[in-house]
Amino acid sequence: KMLSRRNTLLLSFSGSAVAYALIMRGSILFLLCSRVVVGLVKQTQTVSTAMLASYTTKENRTIHMGRLKASTTLAWIAGPSIGALLYKHVDEFAPAALACAMFVFNTILASMVLPNDEGNTSIDIELEKKKTTNSSSKFSSFASNLRSCFDSKLLASVVSSLLLFHWVTRATSYTKMATYYEQMYGIEPYQRGYLASYEGLLSLVAQSFLVRPLLRLTGGEKNAAFFAGLSLSITSLLETQSSLWVFLFILSPIIAVSVSLLALSLTSLVTQVAPKNSIGSVLAAIDVLQSAAAVTVPFYRTFLFTVMAKVSTLQGKSAALGEPNPKIWLLSCGTHWLLFAAITFLLLVRGNHGRTRIDQNHGLKNNKKEK
Repeated sequence: KMLSRRNTLLLSFSGSAVAYALIMRGSILFLLCSRVVVGLVKQTQTVSTAMLASYTTKENRTIHMGRLKASTTLAWIAGPSIGALLYKHVDEFAPAALACAMFVFNTILASMVLPNDEGNTSIDIELEKKKTTNSSSKFSSFASNLRSCFDSKLLASVVSSLLLFHWVTRATSYTKMATYYEQMYGIEPYQRGYLASYEGLLSLVAQSFLVRPLLRLTGGEKNAAFFAGLSLSITSLLETQSSLWVFLFILSPIIAVSVSLLALSLTSLVTQVAPKNSIGSVLAAIDVLQSAAAVTVPFYRTFLFTVMAKVSTLQGKSAALGEPNPKIWLLSCGTHWLLFAAITFLLLVRGNHGRTRIDQNHGLKNNKKEK
């Protein structure tokens, strides 16, 4: 019998509490065990997204997903700072103790406020069981989840776009390059922390307040995904000639808005297009596919670094040891995002006649209100 989404979420919270409790034992063995526990039970984002899809309408789902993502972003901004203060002024295990207590509280709160009777929202694979006699095995269940991502042409297009988005984001990221900001803008290494916090705040604002107006402006999630990808391409090219102040106050906000809009639009589209009784299976399969695709990123980046190092040498441009010249890397980023925008246009906009039935229904409702 499959766990309901509510029980899966409770298992995730309680398992995380156990994992942080193991960390407080102060042993490498217990630390490793805690990571194993987290890996086994941590399904918070997947289950939360599936539950949100069940309790929202297709017209306002992206807005609510933006709020969920904003709350997560806020936690990521505040969490490390609070943990650092506790570690410095209280005890080295104080951050783990606080995290354990919060997950225990979260488990109790979720058990009290989340409904027990989810009806059709439980993670159910009865339809898949009817399709194959061997669906009780783990492999057939996994294969069924993967097949569910490509049940229709539209769903396959959305899933492919989402996977490509996460892959390009990882492949073109420069935030973890050791000397990118130092070479590009001449800032000190310690200032990278301030920059990361600033970018986090920009993402929080975008997810909280800008999703709804931008969706209305662009005409729906599909068009929003295309324009956001195109915006990231143009921004990357403009950054090759920008100063620090232009990057901080013009380009960084555009990047934050574009990335947030892309992620929310594509994730929302998945929940809108996927059959209601298999949303959980589709989201779980996407997690697996994203992890599989992420394995290829280091090899691809190594290839890019090697090629760009040779290009930098031929052009006589200096670069840090093991890293490409920042401007050449930005040109590569712009090219990648331009290709992504073109593929998104073919898969989502042109390939599915511009607007989905969901977007059309939303437009009809707006027209009725105007009348």
